[in-house]
Amino acid sequence: MSGVELTETKLHPDAYAVQASGVVQQGLPVMESNVGEVYTRSMAERLEAAALRNRGERATSGGVASLPGYRPKGVPMANPKQVASLGEPRYGVNARGAKTQLSAEPHSTIINGESRSLVYPNSFPYTAVCKLYVSYQPTPDAAWIHNTSQATGFMIGRHTMMTSGHIQPPAGHAWMIRVIPACWNDQSVFGAGFVSYVRSSWWWHSDSGSDIQICELFDPIGDTTGFFGAKVYDSSWEDGEYWTMAGFPWDVNLTHMSHEQAIAVKDDDDGDDIGVNGTTYDTTQVESDADEGSGASGAPLWGQWGDQFQAIGVHHGVEHDGTVWGTETLSCASGGDGFVAAATWGRNMWG
Repeated sequence: MSGVELTETKLHPDAYAVQASGVVQQGLPVMESNVGEVYTRSMAERLEAAALRNRGERATSGGVASLPGYRPKGVPMANPKQVASLGEPRYGVNARGAKTQLSAEPHSTIINGESRSLVYPNSFPYTAVCKLYVSYQPTPDAAWIHNTSQATGFMIGRHTMMTSGHIQPPAGHAWMIRVIPACWNDQSVFGAGFVSYVRSSWWWHSDSGSDIQICELFDPIGDTTGFFGAKVYDSSWEDGEYWTMAGFPWDVNLTHMSHEQAIAVKDDDDGDDIGVNGTTYDTTQVESDADEGSGASGAPLWGQWGDQFQAIGVHHGVEHDGTVWGTETLSCASGGDGFVAAATWGRNMWG
């Protein structure tokens, strides 16, 4: 663009203003993306796979069962500072007789009473959880429509971030994702200017087991925030209250991080296979009693092994499973072999 000048401004010390003869676009658009490389199985094939597979010894289809994470020096690994507890909501009852809250879109799901709290994200791995804003351009010559949707993501490498596959703009439009790591009051705890944008993305989202998206960021912010590892969920962990989830659900706060600890996975079901770098991998619907709401899509569901924080899935939404007692409502994350394979592939491509 011609006629661009950088001038000093009196609005803030050491601040500058950009003056231009044309329109200045704030942010960086996604440069590369896919429309999904998905093999969708029939319901009969899914049921057969679920019946035949050994739930305790899930094969990795040539992939890796575990991917290590990274905590930078100087970023503490400590119990996070809980800022506030939340009030009690109105309840419903799910199929197991547990208290549940559901609402229309934007939705929220509360299981066994409100268990989330606001948390200040200045310790690892909360530093690696990101607030996402999605924007798009309706036509090539139109103004951008900003912050059309909001979600959560998490760093899985230096440049690589993971979120849900359904975090996308309307089909066929230019788009961008603004990334704010360790977000509190709509800015990063590392500083108001500590933001990045998605450069490349690859996603799958044929069902709740394969709702996965890996993103290359323009900046290696994982060097500063640290990043999660990834692990294939093992059904022998069922009912253990081992897991944590953090993000930005609308019914708690869209600009301040909240979390829930002592989450139990109640079930895991077979998800659609996905193709990652020429190889097909199984995915898993990891169903838990985590409280959730719109805006939490893309949040990590993670556990701790020694000094390693490894995600077992990326939050997708809510599952309503039919049982002999009625319909059971559980939160659902996309995990399994495909989840770890996608994380590994992204880190290998982009770092």
